Amino acid sequence: MVLRVEYLDYQDHIKSKGGIACLGFFDGLHIAHQELIKKGQLIKKETNKPLFVFTFDQSIGKYLNNKPFYYLTSIEDKKALLKEFDVDVLYVFKVSKEFISLSPDDFIRQYLIDMSHIVVGFDFTYGFRSLGTVDDLLKYKEFETTILPEITYQADKIGSTIIRKYLDEGEMDLANYLLGRNYQIKGEVIHGMGMGKKLGFPTANIDFTNYYLPKLGVYLTKIVIGNQSYYGVTNVGKKPTFKDQSISLEAYIFDLNRDLYGQMISIEFIEFMRDEIRYSNKEALIKQINKDVERAKRILSRRSL
Repeated sequence: MVLRVEYLDYQDHIKSKGGIACLGFFDGLHIAHQELIKKGQLIKKETNKPLFVFTFDQSIGKYLNNKPFYYLTSIEDKKALLKEFDVDVLYVFKVSKEFISLSPDDFIRQYLIDMSHIVVGFDFTYGFRSLGTVDDLLKYKEFETTILPEITYQADKIGSTIIRKYLDEGEMDLANYLLGRNYQIKGEVIHGMGMGKKLGFPTANIDFTNYYLPKLGVYLTKIVIGNQSYYGVTNVGKKPTFKDQSISLEAYIFDLNRDLYGQMISIEFIEFMRDEIRYSNKEALIKQINKDVERAKRILSRRSL
């Protein structure tokens, strides 16, 4: 089945009728989000009605504060992940001044009134100033509403906030557990300083625009290029040994030596290995990189990846 993606402006109406609608921002599409989608999937099997997922093209909170948003999952990431859940259409609300000005009732009557079933998390809000709540959804008799309760891990609500905290701390095992998969960043291979090649470790420099970066440092990573998977050592940081202080994402890929410029690749973060360190000369840095590579291969052997 091909998952269709449709973008919705504030004046648009849903053409499809009688479907099951799962609503949320779904940044990360983590294990709690997956439980919500699975509930929609179950209802689809029971009713033989189409399954829709509604999301937003950006964070409404960040939009209101005029701040950039760095996501855990792009729309393309969500599309790829939702294919596993038998979703028919991914609807993406375009966040705008007009969209966030819709009253809660206008939001319902414009987008959801013709649905047969709504599935939301306990804290979902909608409409102007987020005044619409899940309790308000229950008042509408045109559709059924299922509200999923809070899902926790070690007393914390499972959500993008706690996952970002673990990413900030380099706690990849915990972040990946809550995501239900390795945290990944997809991007085009772009030209960098070329310093890795000069050091004897040619790297793929990734355009990570708008993705949330984990803690600066060195990681064991899985690199996916097309249908092929490799492993390597990836540095997230400012290259303190050199003058360039802009943050970059660069992967040294084991057992691969070819031009990747212009290709889209995925970096999956497996384990944080060490913090970034400033070295007094290139020789000391080369020695450390050799140690990083040797350690990464030992970790791979231990983890049986």
